Amino acid sequence: MDKTSIQILLCGVGGQGINGAVRSLHEHCLSEGWHCVSAVYKGGAQRLGSVKAEIRLFPPHTQQVELKSSQIIPGSLDALVVLEQWEGLRNIPLCHEQTLFLIDAFVEFPPGNRQANSLESEPNNHWSNYNNPQIRNNYQAIALSQMGHKKYAALCMLNDLFVALALPLKPIKK
Repeated sequence: MDKTSIQILLCGVGGQGINGAVRSLHEHCLSEGWHCVSAVYKGGAQRLGSVKAEIRLFPPHTQQVELKSSQIIPGSLDALVVLEQWEGLRNIPLCHEQTLFLIDAFVEFPPGNRQANSLESEPNNHWSNYNNPQIRNNYQAIALSQMGHKKYAALCMLNDLFVALALPLKPIKK
């Protein structure tokens, strides 16, 4: 990808490791010569509240990174990394028709009640309304098998993102 910046939104709920993934991404980018600017927004609860991270990656040749904000303008997102599907759907206004969707299988609806029986309990019905490129996987299971814990799902998703966007970054290790 030949851009001056890559805009990414990680979204999910508390307890999914978004904060730790962003810290790891910052360290990883520094070691690879890239610049990373981000902001993490946490919901009202320690677990299961909304959490999202707005991230902008700048390749090594980018000038004046310190003057850039992490804020993502609606319609300009390059990749939506979805750790919880309903939270991902809430952030569709930031996307355009070519935004890449990386979607984990995890669904928490309604928040804190996994046994809810509702017509709206299946977000897959909504994702099919979008023609965006999509990578769907059970990233929690992948994280458990590759890194030993499901809290590393965000790192596995970021690694897939690097490949999908053809970014010259090595995979992030836990």
